[in-house]
Amino acid sequence: MTTPDDATVELPRTRARSGFWRETSGALAIGLAGLAVVVLALQVIAWVRGLPGPGIAVLLGHFATAAAALLAQHFADRKTGPQAALSILIVAIATGTAIWFFWWA
Repeated sequence: MTTPDDATVELPRTRARSGFWRETSGALAIGLAGLAVVVLALQVIAWVRGLPGPGIAVLLGHFATAAAALLAQHFADRKTGPQAALSILIVAIATGTAIWFFWWA
């Protein structure tokens, strides 16, 4: 038997929105991590076939920028305001650095 004191109050559910830039930086960060794994696979294939491949510097560079982007995205997902904006900017800079130095240059 329930009494009025035992009644539970349901609060309205609100959907948390993370925002366009936060979602975009998350896609960039995970894309950069995926690209690092692809470069690793290409390097391993090259070693197996006795070819030079992309090289250790390119491989480490991809993993370093991916790690920086993922770490910055971790903070962007948990912070608000200027701290989140700075973290999103760091993700964009890490992605731009990887693309510029390892693909365009």
